[in-house]
Amino acid sequence: MRFAVSLTLLGLIVYTVYHVFSSAEGSLMKLPVQSYTERLTASGEAYLFRDEEVLKTSNAGLIHDFAESGIKVSRNVKLTEVYFGRDAEGLAAAQTELDAINRLIGVLEDGLQTDGSLSSADGFRAEANADYLAICRAARTGDWSGLSDWSDAMQIALNQYGVLTGSSEGMRATLASLKEARSRLLTGTPLTLYSEKSSGYFYDRTHVDGYESLFCTAALENLTPSRLQELFETPHGAQEGFAVGKMVYDFDWYLAIVLTAQSAELLEEGRSYSLRFPDNRDVTLRMRCDRISEEENGSFAVIFHSDEVPTEFLYLRRQRVEIQVGSLSGYYIPESALHVENGVEGVYVFSDSAVHFRRVEILHRGEGYVVVAEQGDRGKEYLALHDVLVTAGKDLYDGRVYR
Repeated sequence: MRFAVSLTLLGLIVYTVYHVFSSAEGSLMKLPVQSYTERLTASGEAYLFRDEEVLKTSNAGLIHDFAESGIKVSRNVKLTEVYFGRDAEGLAAAQTELDAINRLIGVLEDGLQTDGSLSSADGFRAEANADYLAICRAARTGDWSGLSDWSDAMQIALNQYGVLTGSSEGMRATLASLKEARSRLLTGTPLTLYSEKSSGYFYDRTHVDGYESLFCTAALENLTPSRLQELFETPHGAQEGFAVGKMVYDFDWYLAIVLTAQSAELLEEGRSYSLRFPDNRDVTLRMRCDRISEEENGSFAVIFHSDEVPTEFLYLRRQRVEIQVGSLSGYYIPESALHVENGVEGVYVFSDSAVHFRRVEILHRGEGYVVVAEQGDRGKEYLALHDVLVTAGKDLYDGRVYR
């Protein structure tokens, strides 16, 4: 009997302590409501469309470029020379060797170009250090898209530093040796190709992907998501002749992107947007939304246009893109703070030793959070700036008092 009474008393004590502490303000997790701006993006695969003319020869040959790939050239400029006479196996080995020699020659020639002022040495050293850090970042993130450019730039800066602080004799001797090796490879009478039509942008053979005749601007007419997929799945690459490069004579180029209806409805034809390219060293470009196709199976083909040709951009036929479609402002609310009371979605705030229910109008749902509308003139029953938001607590209800 005594044991039963003791057990009952212990239960009463535990019950009382539980309710005292569960009704204490310290049992609540709280944070002040603050203003927040959400950047809204839409993402997808972007396909490049532009008018390109592939430069071809009748037979395969050793290609020696004169124009730098991606650079604008004037009319009648020598673009490349093609040397014939090697079999397939010998041609592949010679081309690999020639490409390596030309790259080294370019690095050495650029490295020998300085203003001769010793005061420039610190600047070259700083440039080399910046390129080295960029290479280290690429190693950490796994983004190797700019590795060759950074390594060449670092070597050029180091060579320029060496020229100003030491001697250039060794570099000049190496340069002469490389040019002799190149001359031994370039034998016979070459076929020379020029920019005959007009000025334009030259791209070397590594940029020829076989889609040039498929992804032209004429193909954009009445483009749909399914038609875009058909174009990309069309057999390509087989063509008459031997491709040695290509010319782009027009400034206009386009991107076609398939978006969901939810994303497409945030865009407006004729308006310009910022597009970020994760596969392209995170380059951000401003492009105009030219057309949004009619809905097809819940998706849209959206056409973006630009008449600028930035040299730092890689014109990949297909790459990921993120479109900044706008932003919205409101209050940032953790998902754990949301509750439904009498069929109304809202949150609890703490004021005057009690919790009170406040309605919310959700503008955007993110991962683990929502953005809700500012109170404005909605009334005091809605959440307000600087309210003390209850993010966690047990048995919450409107008007519950905490000691």
